Amino acid sequence: MSLLKHLNSLFSYRQESGAREDVATLLMAAREDEALRAEIENLLQMPDADRGALIQTAVEEMKLKGESATARAALAMLGTPEGATAAREALRA
Repeated sequence: MSLLKHLNSLFSYRQESGAREDVATLLMAAREDEALRAEIENLLQMPDADRGALIQTAVEEMKLKGESATARAALAMLGTPEGATAAREALRA
């Protein structure tokens, strides 16, 4: 399952919550799902500019598909150098 599909499935049943909570939920799920973890780690290992551009494109696609603003914000957080660093550290913990 792709990262975007995981985001959608994790957050579709929830009422709007904070993007940080959604990222935390995604990372906790990745700790238990090796395929999801590998996909996130590959994303996080990309150079900042490439990762940022890829995530921005994905966020725009999510917006066009009507995905929740919270899920889009959660993904966008991984596009920043700080967000990627924090996510890498969370996956290692």
